[in-house]
Amino acid sequence: MPARRLLAVAALLAAPAFAPAQATPTTEPPPDTGATVYQKVLQSTVWVISDRGAGRSATGSGSLVDRGRRLVLTNYHVVGDVKKATVYFPVYENKKAISDKKYYTERRGKLGIEGEVLELDKQADLALIRLDRVPNGVPELPLAKDSPDPGQSVHSVGNPGRSGALWVYTPGKVRQVYGKRWKAKLDEKTVAAFEVKVVETDSATNPGDSGGPLVNDRGDLVGVTEGGAVDAQLLSTFIDVTEVRKLVNRRSVQTLRTSADGDKEPPAKKPGREAAVASKDPAKFFGDEAWKKLQPAADRLFKEKKTDFVVETLEAPPKDADKVKGMSPTERLKYFREVGKERVAAEKVNGVFVLVCKSPGFVWVDVTPDAAALFPKDFGDKLKSTLLTAFKEKKNDEGLTKAIDLVLEARGLGAKK
Repeated sequence: MPARRLLAVAALLAAPAFAPAQATPTTEPPPDTGATVYQKVLQSTVWVISDRGAGRSATGSGSLVDRGRRLVLTNYHVVGDVKKATVYFPVYENKKAISDKKYYTERRGKLGIEGEVLELDKQADLALIRLDRVPNGVPELPLAKDSPDPGQSVHSVGNPGRSGALWVYTPGKVRQVYGKRWKAKLDEKTVAAFEVKVVETDSATNPGDSGGPLVNDRGDLVGVTEGGAVDAQLLSTFIDVTEVRKLVNRRSVQTLRTSADGDKEPPAKKPGREAAVASKDPAKFFGDEAWKKLQPAADRLFKEKKTDFVVETLEAPPKDADKVKGMSPTERLKYFREVGKERVAAEKVNGVFVLVCKSPGFVWVDVTPDAAALFPKDFGDKLKSTLLTAFKEKKNDEGLTKAIDLVLEARGLGAKK
Protein backbone atom coordinates (compact mmCIF):
# COMPACT_ATOMS: atom_id res chain seq x y z
CA MET A 1 0.00 0.00 0.00
CA PRO A 2 1.50 3.36 -0.95
CA ALA A 3 2.60 5.61 1.91
CA ARG A 4 0.07 8.31 0.96
CA ARG A 5 -2.74 5.74 1.15
CA LEU A 6 -1.53 4.52 4.58
CA LEU A 7 -1.57 8.05 5.96
CA ALA A 8 -5.13 8.50 4.79
CA VAL A 9 -6.24 5.21 6.40
CA ALA A 10 -4.39 6.05 9.62
CA ALA A 11 -6.14 9.38 9.74
CA LEU A 12 -9.52 7.69 9.35
CA LEU A 13 -8.76 5.11 12.09
CA ALA A 14 -7.65 7.85 14.47
CA ALA A 15 -10.85 9.79 14.01
CA PRO A 16 -13.71 9.33 16.53
CA ALA A 17 -16.12 6.49 15.83
CA PHE A 18 -18.96 9.03 15.31
CA ALA A 19 -18.38 12.65 14.27
CA PRO A 20 -21.60 14.23 12.98
CA ALA A 21 -21.61 17.55 11.19
CA GLN A 22 -22.09 20.63 13.38
CA ALA A 23 -25.82 20.82 14.11
CA THR A 24 -27.74 24.11 13.91
CA PRO A 25 -29.22 24.94 17.33
CA THR A 26 -32.98 24.48 17.37
CA THR A 27 -34.09 27.90 18.65
CA GLU A 28 -37.33 29.85 18.18
CA PRO A 29 -37.29 32.32 15.28
CA PRO A 30 -36.60 35.91 16.37
CA PRO A 31 -39.73 37.87 17.18
CA ASP A 32 -41.19 40.14 14.52
CA THR A 33 -40.41 43.56 15.96
CA GLY A 34 -42.86 45.31 13.66
CA ALA A 35 -45.78 43.08 14.66
CA THR A 36 -44.94 43.38 18.35
CA VAL A 37 -44.66 47.17 18.26
CA TYR A 38 -47.83 47.46 16.17
CA GLN A 39 -49.94 45.55 18.70
CA LYS A 40 -48.60 47.71 21.50
CA VAL A 41 -49.09 51.05 19.79
CA LEU A 42 -52.43 50.18 18.20
CA GLN A 43 -54.27 50.29 21.53
CA SER A 44 -53.42 53.98 21.95
CA THR A 45 -54.01 55.05 18.33
CA VAL A 46 -57.22 56.79 17.28
CA TRP A 47 -59.11 57.78 14.15
CA VAL A 48 -59.94 61.50 14.27
CA ILE A 49 -62.90 63.12 12.49
CA SER A 50 -63.22 66.91 12.50
CA ASP A 51 -66.58 68.27 11.35
CA ARG A 52 -66.00 71.39 9.24
CA GLY A 53 -69.70 72.12 8.63
CA ALA A 54 -71.77 72.11 5.43
CA GLY A 55 -71.40 68.34 5.23
CA ARG A 56 -67.59 68.54 5.09
CA SER A 57 -65.20 66.82 7.45
CA ALA A 58 -61.48 66.21 7.78
CA THR A 59 -60.11 62.89 8.94
CA GLY A 60 -56.76 61.98 10.40
CA SER A 61 -55.07 60.04 13.14
CA GLY A 62 -53.89 60.60 16.69
CA SER A 63 -52.67 58.94 19.87
CA LEU A 64 -53.57 59.00 23.55
CA VAL A 65 -50.61 60.63 25.31
CA ASP A 66 -52.12 61.43 28.73
CA ARG A 67 -54.75 59.07 30.09
CA GLY A 68 -55.35 60.95 33.34
CA ARG A 69 -56.08 64.21 31.51
CA ARG A 70 -57.77 62.35 28.61
CA LEU A 71 -55.53 63.99 25.98
CA VAL A 72 -55.17 62.86 22.38
CA LEU A 73 -52.32 64.25 20.28
CA THR A 74 -52.81 65.01 16.58
CA ASN A 75 -51.93 67.64 13.95
CA TYR A 76 -53.27 71.18 13.87
CA HIS A 77 -54.06 70.70 10.19
CA VAL A 78 -56.30 67.71 11.08
CA VAL A 79 -58.58 69.69 13.43
CA GLY A 80 -58.05 73.18 12.04
CA ASP A 81 -59.76 75.90 14.04
CA VAL A 82 -62.80 73.75 14.84
CA LYS A 83 -63.42 73.41 18.58
CA LYS A 84 -64.79 69.85 18.57
CA ALA A 85 -63.66 66.51 17.18
CA THR A 86 -64.78 62.90 17.35
CA VAL A 87 -62.32 60.05 17.89
CA TYR A 88 -62.57 56.28 17.63
CA PHE A 89 -60.36 53.77 19.43
CA PRO A 90 -59.91 50.33 17.82
CA VAL A 91 -62.46 47.67 18.73
CA TYR A 92 -61.17 44.11 19.03
CA GLU A 93 -62.81 40.91 17.89
CA ASN A 94 -61.05 37.60 18.55
CA LYS A 95 -58.00 39.61 19.68
CA LYS A 96 -57.75 41.41 16.34
CA ALA A 97 -58.69 45.03 15.71
CA ILE A 98 -61.69 45.56 13.44
CA SER A 99 -60.35 47.68 10.58
CA ASP A 100 -63.54 48.31 8.58
CA LYS A 101 -64.33 52.04 8.61
CA LYS A 102 -68.04 51.44 8.10
CA TYR A 103 -68.19 49.39 11.30
CA TYR A 104 -67.21 52.48 13.30
CA THR A 105 -69.27 55.11 11.48
CA GLU A 106 -72.42 52.98 11.77
CA ARG A 107 -71.86 52.84 15.55
CA ARG A 108 -70.91 56.43 16.12
CA GLY A 109 -73.31 56.77 19.03
CA LYS A 110 -71.57 53.97 20.89
CA LEU A 111 -67.97 54.11 19.66
CA GLY A 112 -67.42 57.76 18.75
CA ILE A 113 -66.03 59.80 21.65
CA GLU A 114 -66.48 63.56 21.54
CA GLY A 115 -63.60 65.81 22.49
CA GLU A 116 -62.69 69.47 22.79
CA VAL A 117 -59.74 70.84 20.84
CA LEU A 118 -57.94 72.25 23.85
CA GLU A 119 -54.42 73.33 22.82
CA LEU A 120 -52.86 74.28 19.50
CA ASP A 121 -49.29 74.82 18.39
CA LYS A 122 -49.91 76.08 14.88
CA GLN A 123 -46.23 76.67 14.13
CA ALA A 124 -45.39 73.05 15.02
CA ASP A 125 -48.60 71.70 13.43
CA LEU A 126 -49.72 70.03 16.68
CA ALA A 127 -52.99 69.90 18.63
CA LEU A 128 -54.36 68.32 21.79
CA ILE A 129 -57.93 67.04 22.05
CA ARG A 130 -59.41 66.49 25.49
CA LEU A 131 -61.85 63.59 25.37
CA ASP A 132 -65.09 63.27 27.30
CA ARG A 133 -63.91 59.84 28.42
CA VAL A 134 -61.33 57.13 27.72
CA PRO A 135 -62.37 53.48 27.20
CA ASN A 136 -61.46 50.88 29.79
CA GLY A 137 -57.93 49.51 29.64
CA VAL A 138 -56.54 51.86 26.96
CA PRO A 139 -52.95 52.83 27.87
CA GLU A 140 -51.30 56.14 27.11
CA LEU A 141 -48.41 56.15 24.66
CA PRO A 142 -45.12 57.04 26.40
CA LEU A 143 -42.97 59.82 24.96
CA ALA A 144 -39.37 58.99 24.09
CA LYS A 145 -36.74 60.91 26.06
CA ASP A 146 -34.77 61.95 22.98
CA SER A 147 -35.07 62.40 19.24
CA PRO A 148 -34.33 59.32 17.11
CA ASP A 149 -31.03 58.86 15.29
CA PRO A 150 -30.47 58.45 11.53
CA GLY A 151 -30.57 54.78 10.59
CA GLN A 152 -32.88 53.91 13.49
CA SER A 153 -35.92 51.71 12.78
CA VAL A 154 -39.28 53.38 13.32
CA HIS A 155 -42.93 52.36 13.01
CA SER A 156 -46.07 54.37 12.36
CA VAL A 157 -49.80 53.64 12.53
CA GLY A 158 -52.45 55.69 10.77
CA ASN A 159 -55.71 55.81 8.87
CA PRO A 160 -55.02 56.66 5.22
CA GLY A 161 -58.07 58.11 3.53
CA ARG A 162 -57.59 56.23 0.27
CA SER A 163 -57.41 52.89 2.08
CA GLY A 164 -60.52 50.94 2.90
CA ALA A 165 -59.00 50.05 6.25
CA LEU A 166 -58.13 51.74 9.53
CA TRP A 167 -55.11 51.15 11.79
CA VAL A 168 -52.63 50.69 8.93
CA TYR A 169 -49.02 49.84 9.85
CA THR A 170 -45.97 51.35 8.09
CA PRO A 171 -42.29 50.56 8.82
CA GLY A 172 -39.41 52.89 8.11
CA LYS A 173 -35.89 54.11 8.79
CA VAL A 174 -34.88 57.54 10.01
CA ARG A 175 -33.04 59.50 7.31
CA GLN A 176 -32.31 62.66 9.31
CA VAL A 177 -33.55 64.92 12.14
CA TYR A 178 -33.35 68.68 11.51
CA GLY A 179 -35.14 72.02 11.63
CA LYS A 180 -37.52 72.77 8.77
CA ARG A 181 -39.62 75.70 7.59
CA TRP A 182 -42.42 75.42 5.02
CA LYS A 183 -45.93 76.53 4.07
CA ALA A 184 -49.02 74.43 3.35
CA LYS A 185 -52.50 75.22 2.05
CA LEU A 186 -55.01 73.86 4.59
CA ASP A 187 -58.14 74.94 2.71
CA GLU A 188 -59.29 77.48 0.14
CA LYS A 189 -58.74 80.37 2.54
CA THR A 190 -55.98 79.22 4.88
CA VAL A 191 -52.25 78.92 4.23
CA ALA A 192 -50.27 77.82 7.29
CA ALA A 193 -46.58 78.50 7.94
CA PHE A 194 -44.70 75.84 9.90
CA GLU A 195 -41.27 76.04 11.51
CA VAL A 196 -40.35 73.04 13.58
CA LYS A 197 -37.87 70.25 14.27
CA VAL A 198 -38.76 67.23 12.14
CA VAL A 199 -37.87 63.59 11.68
CA GLU A 200 -37.44 62.61 8.03
CA THR A 201 -37.92 58.93 7.19
CA ASP A 202 -38.32 56.62 4.22
CA SER A 203 -41.81 55.64 5.42
CA ALA A 204 -44.63 55.53 2.88
CA THR A 205 -47.26 57.80 4.48
CA ASN A 206 -50.54 59.02 2.97
CA PRO A 207 -53.22 61.65 3.62
CA GLY A 208 -55.22 60.48 6.62
CA ASP A 209 -52.11 59.21 8.42
CA SER A 210 -51.53 62.78 9.63
CA GLY A 211 -51.42 63.10 13.41
CA GLY A 212 -50.66 59.43 13.98
CA PRO A 213 -47.80 58.13 16.12
CA LEU A 214 -44.24 57.39 14.99
CA VAL A 215 -42.54 55.13 17.53
CA ASN A 216 -39.22 53.37 18.09
CA ASP A 217 -38.69 49.65 18.68
CA ARG A 218 -39.71 50.07 22.33
CA GLY A 219 -43.03 51.59 21.33
CA ASP A 220 -42.14 55.07 22.62
CA LEU A 221 -43.38 58.06 20.64
CA VAL A 222 -40.58 59.77 18.70
CA GLY A 223 -42.70 61.76 16.27
CA VAL A 224 -46.11 62.70 14.89
CA THR A 225 -46.97 62.06 11.25
CA GLU A 226 -47.05 65.34 9.33
CA GLY A 227 -47.06 64.26 5.69
CA GLY A 228 -45.24 62.80 2.72
CA ALA A 229 -43.51 64.57 -0.15
CA VAL A 230 -45.65 64.54 -3.30
CA ASP A 231 -42.64 65.04 -5.58
CA ALA A 232 -40.37 62.39 -4.04
CA GLN A 233 -40.54 58.70 -3.23
CA LEU A 234 -40.24 57.27 0.31
CA LEU A 235 -39.73 60.63 1.95
CA SER A 236 -42.03 61.49 4.83
CA THR A 237 -41.94 64.12 7.55
CA PHE A 238 -42.84 63.73 11.23
CA ILE A 239 -42.93 66.34 13.98
CA ASP A 240 -40.12 65.51 16.44
CA VAL A 241 -40.93 64.40 19.99
CA THR A 242 -39.15 67.44 21.45
CA GLU A 243 -41.88 69.63 19.94
CA VAL A 244 -44.52 67.37 21.47
CA ARG A 245 -42.95 67.80 24.91
CA LYS A 246 -43.13 71.58 24.58
CA LEU A 247 -46.87 71.35 23.95
CA VAL A 248 -47.78 68.88 26.69
CA ASN A 249 -45.59 70.72 29.22
CA ARG A 250 -47.43 74.00 28.78
CA ARG A 251 -48.74 75.31 32.07
CA SER A 252 -52.29 75.42 30.69
CA VAL A 253 -52.04 71.68 30.01
CA GLN A 254 -50.27 70.64 33.19
CA THR A 255 -52.80 72.44 35.38
CA LEU A 256 -55.68 70.45 33.90
CA ARG A 257 -57.42 68.26 36.41
CA THR A 258 -56.24 64.67 36.20
CA SER A 259 -57.58 61.42 37.60
CA ALA A 260 -56.18 57.95 38.10
CA ASP A 261 -59.10 56.58 36.10
CA GLY A 262 -59.50 58.13 32.67
CA ASP A 263 -62.45 55.82 32.00
CA LYS A 264 -64.82 58.05 33.92
CA GLU A 265 -67.18 60.08 31.76
CA PRO A 266 -68.74 63.36 32.90
CA PRO A 267 -70.81 62.47 35.96
CA ALA A 268 -74.56 62.36 35.52
CA LYS A 269 -76.44 64.74 37.78
CA LYS A 270 -77.96 62.82 40.67
CA PRO A 271 -81.75 62.75 40.15
CA GLY A 272 -82.60 62.79 43.85
CA ARG A 273 -84.80 59.69 43.64
CA GLU A 274 -84.35 55.94 43.81
CA ALA A 275 -86.30 54.83 40.73
CA ALA A 276 -86.66 55.70 37.06
CA VAL A 277 -89.53 57.92 35.92
CA ALA A 278 -92.40 55.80 34.61
CA SER A 279 -93.40 56.25 30.96
CA LYS A 280 -97.10 56.74 30.04
CA ASP A 281 -99.12 55.76 26.96
CA PRO A 282 -102.68 57.00 27.53
CA ALA A 283 -103.12 57.47 23.77
CA LYS A 284 -102.45 53.74 23.21
CA PHE A 285 -100.00 54.73 20.49
CA PHE A 286 -97.97 51.56 20.94
CA GLY A 287 -98.82 47.86 21.16
CA ASP A 288 -98.58 46.02 24.47
CA GLU A 289 -95.59 43.86 23.43
CA ALA A 290 -93.44 46.83 22.37
CA TRP A 291 -94.49 48.93 25.35
CA LYS A 292 -93.50 46.18 27.79
CA LYS A 293 -89.89 46.50 26.55
CA LEU A 294 -89.63 50.17 27.45
CA GLN A 295 -89.77 50.30 31.24
CA PRO A 296 -87.27 47.46 31.90
CA ALA A 297 -84.82 49.24 29.57
CA ALA A 298 -85.45 52.56 31.33
CA ASP A 299 -84.99 50.93 34.74
CA ARG A 300 -81.69 49.41 33.64
CA LEU A 301 -80.46 52.74 32.25
CA PHE A 302 -81.33 54.49 35.50
CA LYS A 303 -79.77 51.82 37.68
CA GLU A 304 -76.49 51.56 35.79
CA LYS A 305 -76.04 55.09 34.43
CA LYS A 306 -78.35 57.29 36.54
CA THR A 307 -79.95 58.45 33.29
CA ASP A 308 -83.67 58.66 32.47
CA PHE A 309 -85.48 57.58 29.33
CA VAL A 310 -89.13 58.62 29.40
CA VAL A 311 -91.82 58.35 26.71
CA GLU A 312 -95.23 59.96 27.07
CA THR A 313 -98.09 59.99 24.57
CA LEU A 314 -101.07 62.33 24.20
CA GLU A 315 -104.37 61.67 22.43
CA ALA A 316 -104.60 65.42 21.80
CA PRO A 317 -102.94 68.59 23.09
CA PRO A 318 -103.70 69.13 26.77
CA LYS A 319 -105.04 72.64 26.09
CA ASP A 320 -106.15 74.74 23.10
CA ALA A 321 -106.47 71.58 20.95
CA ASP A 322 -108.37 73.24 18.11
CA LYS A 323 -105.97 76.17 18.06
CA VAL A 324 -102.96 73.87 17.89
CA LYS A 325 -104.35 72.11 14.79
CA GLY A 326 -104.34 75.42 12.93
CA MET A 327 -100.83 76.44 13.97
CA SER A 328 -97.88 76.76 11.62
CA PRO A 329 -95.05 74.21 12.04
CA THR A 330 -92.97 76.79 13.93
CA GLU A 331 -95.82 77.68 16.28
CA ARG A 332 -96.61 74.03 16.87
CA LEU A 333 -92.98 73.28 17.70
CA LYS A 334 -92.96 76.09 20.24
CA TYR A 335 -96.21 74.83 21.77
CA PHE A 336 -95.07 71.23 22.23
CA ARG A 337 -91.67 72.36 23.47
CA GLU A 338 -93.39 74.24 26.26
CA VAL A 339 -95.60 71.24 27.08
CA GLY A 340 -92.58 68.93 27.07
CA LYS A 341 -90.47 71.26 29.23
CA GLU A 342 -93.28 71.40 31.77
CA ARG A 343 -93.38 67.59 31.95
CA VAL A 344 -89.58 67.36 32.22
CA ALA A 345 -89.60 69.84 35.09
CA ALA A 346 -92.54 68.19 36.83
CA GLU A 347 -90.94 64.72 36.75
CA LYS A 348 -87.38 66.04 37.22
CA VAL A 349 -86.23 64.08 34.19
CA ASN A 350 -82.46 63.85 33.72
CA GLY A 351 -81.85 62.21 30.37
CA VAL A 352 -84.04 61.70 27.29
CA PHE A 353 -87.72 62.69 27.18
CA VAL A 354 -89.97 61.85 24.21
CA LEU A 355 -93.43 63.39 23.79
CA VAL A 356 -95.74 61.93 21.11
CA CYS A 357 -99.08 63.51 20.20
CA LYS A 358 -101.58 61.46 18.20
CA SER A 359 -103.77 64.29 16.81
CA PRO A 360 -102.29 66.45 15.46
CA GLY A 361 -99.33 64.14 14.89
CA PHE A 362 -96.19 65.52 16.52
CA VAL A 363 -92.99 64.22 18.09
CA TRP A 364 -90.81 66.25 20.46
CA VAL A 365 -87.50 64.92 21.81
CA ASP A 366 -85.48 66.57 24.55
CA VAL A 367 -82.03 65.61 25.82
CA THR A 368 -81.96 67.53 29.10
CA PRO A 369 -79.05 69.98 29.64
CA ASP A 370 -77.49 68.08 32.55
CA ALA A 371 -77.37 64.90 30.43
CA ALA A 372 -76.38 66.44 27.08
CA ALA A 373 -72.65 65.76 27.57
CA LEU A 374 -73.40 62.07 28.07
CA PHE A 375 -74.88 61.61 24.61
CA PRO A 376 -73.41 62.03 21.10
CA LYS A 377 -73.77 65.35 19.36
CA ASP A 378 -77.21 65.79 17.71
CA PHE A 379 -78.48 62.61 19.40
CA GLY A 380 -81.92 64.14 19.96
CA ASP A 381 -82.31 64.90 16.25
CA LYS A 382 -81.26 61.36 15.34
CA LEU A 383 -83.74 59.84 17.77
CA LYS A 384 -86.57 62.05 16.52
CA SER A 385 -85.79 61.19 12.89
CA THR A 386 -85.84 57.46 13.70
CA LEU A 387 -89.25 57.75 15.37
CA LEU A 388 -90.79 59.92 12.65
CA THR A 389 -89.63 57.58 9.89
CA ALA A 390 -91.25 54.62 11.62
CA PHE A 391 -94.46 56.50 12.47
CA LYS A 392 -94.93 57.69 8.87
CA GLU A 393 -94.76 54.05 7.79
CA LYS A 394 -97.25 53.17 10.55
CA LYS A 395 -94.62 51.04 12.27
CA ASN A 396 -95.04 52.59 15.70
CA ASP A 397 -93.84 49.56 17.66
CA GLU A 398 -90.76 49.17 15.48
CA GLY A 399 -89.94 52.83 16.03
CA LEU A 400 -90.18 52.45 19.80
CA THR A 401 -87.95 49.38 19.77
CA LYS A 402 -85.34 51.19 17.68
CA ALA A 403 -85.50 54.17 20.02
CA ILE A 404 -84.86 51.94 23.03
CA ASP A 405 -81.83 50.40 21.32
CA LEU A 406 -80.44 53.81 20.31
CA VAL A 407 -80.66 55.23 23.83
CA LEU A 408 -79.07 52.20 25.47
CA GLU A 409 -76.32 52.03 22.86
CA ALA A 410 -75.55 55.73 23.26
CA ARG A 411 -74.91 55.18 26.96
CA GLY A 412 -72.68 52.19 26.27
CA LEU A 413 -75.10 49.50 27.44
CA GLY A 414 -76.45 47.83 24.32
CA ALA A 415 -79.85 46.22 24.19
CA LYS A 416 -80.30 42.94 26.02
CA LYS A 417 -81.78 40.30 23.76
